[in-house]
Amino acid sequence: MKNPPRLNRRHFFLAGLITIASSEAAIFSENFDDGNAASRWSVVSQQEGITGPDGSVDFAFDYSTLGLSNPAGGSDTTGAFLQFNKTDNGPINEGESYSIYPTGGDFSGIFRIDLDMFVYNDGGGGSTEHGMIGIFLNNADPVSPYEFGTNGGPLAWVYSGEGGDGTGDLGVYKEGSATSTGYNPLGDYADNPLIPGFDATSGPAASNPRGAWVDVTIRSNGTLIEWLLNGAVVDTYDNSGGYYTNGNLLIGGMDVFNSANANNGVIVDNIVVTVPEPSMAMLSFAGLVGFLRRKRGK
Repeated sequence: MKNPPRLNRRHFFLAGLITIASSEAAIFSENFDDGNAASRWSVVSQQEGITGPDGSVDFAFDYSTLGLSNPAGGSDTTGAFLQFNKTDNGPINEGESYSIYPTGGDFSGIFRIDLDMFVYNDGGGGSTEHGMIGIFLNNADPVSPYEFGTNGGPLAWVYSGEGGDGTGDLGVYKEGSATSTGYNPLGDYADNPLIPGFDATSGPAASNPRGAWVDVTIRSNGTLIEWLLNGAVVDTYDNSGGYYTNGNLLIGGMDVFNSANANNGVIVDNIVVTVPEPSMAMLSFAGLVGFLRRKRGK
């Protein structure tokens, strides 16, 4: 058996270069642990037919009371709990969406959003709450996207917590306006069998009828914007035409049925927005060039 090659300083430098070039810097994060997140976040909702908002947001919710542990492995179990369409207002259209957004936040260009989301179904089946993530929210005129609403605006994606919404199990809101939600269904889970941790019929609630934690991501390189669930790219949006320029992030949920939502809702935690650090990568590259030149001069 041959001896393994010896690593000299150049190998170590190259390894360090790769690490630095691929590093990312967190420009925003929220874990809700201090109990004061309500002072940092704003709430917006959109209703289908009822006269006013019928939901709530608890920014310091202890989800261990529902038997859930921290999906990131931490010891804390405090997150935000969004509930909507909580009461039955009779034989009227009363579907609703709720969204939260960091007050005054603004993101553009190259960035990545990661968070943990749990679409919670207290009844253990037969409900169609959706989890939602979006970007390019207008802080001056915020809109919580809703399939049967009247207004649109942000670019946002939704997924059903238990796969009971047919072709609307997955959906996207894009290029909405004051008179159009911009909603487009993306099919049911049977059309997207490659999402890790999702079942073809019950989605993320395959092993637990009450739901499951899902790693939700938006990844933007400035023109191509991707939506990922548990690390798998589910949908993309081509922004090369520059329809969207900048705006805030939004996190939320919606209920498209008219019946009351009881104790169901959407729990979110461990939100992080990161950007690459190209300046460090270029600095390391310049150092590498200088290092190689010195080696050649010997």
